[in-house]
Amino acid sequence: MKFLVSLFWGFIFSFIAIFIISSILGSNGISSGVSVQNCIILSVIFTFGVATLELVIGKNKK
Repeated sequence: MKFLVSLFWGFIFSFIAIFIISSILGSNGISSGVSVQNCIILSVIFTFGVATLELVIGKNKK
């Protein structure tokens, strides 16, 4: 369940990060589908990172 929450917050974080970066650099005609696809990719990477940290930290506790 906590990884689903991480996936959700990762999607929100990546959407905000991509929005800010594209606002600073200028959109240059980037379609919204590409940015949503990038948000999904970044959120999955973020969730895998959280899962990896959970495995590393979880083994140290036991």
